[in-house]
Amino acid sequence: MKVITGNELLSGAVIYYYGEDRWGMDLQQAEVFDDKAPELDAVLDATAKKDRVMSLEAIPVEREDNKIVRTNRLREEIRAKGPTVGNYGRQHLSEADYVSL
Repeated sequence: MKVITGNELLSGAVIYYYGEDRWGMDLQQAEVFDDKAPELDAVLDATAKKDRVMSLEAIPVEREDNKIVRTNRLREEIRAKGPTVGNYGRQHLSEADYVSL
């Protein structure tokens, strides 16, 4: 099983194909394709021509409990959930001699 993912051109956000030319940021709502489905290539080709989504890729996924979609690659888990470090808030120069960028 595979879902189509990419990055939105204007914001850079990770987005997933929901079907019927709809995209969003929730992996759980992504349309799931069979590995060899001809529709998969058709959607990739049509989307590539529209210049709205870049870095298009069909990624492998797994279903758990017949409803939850999850990726089976670490890279895609990080893309789906966001950074792996905590949110430490804004650092100020008064707190240290440098600001980590």
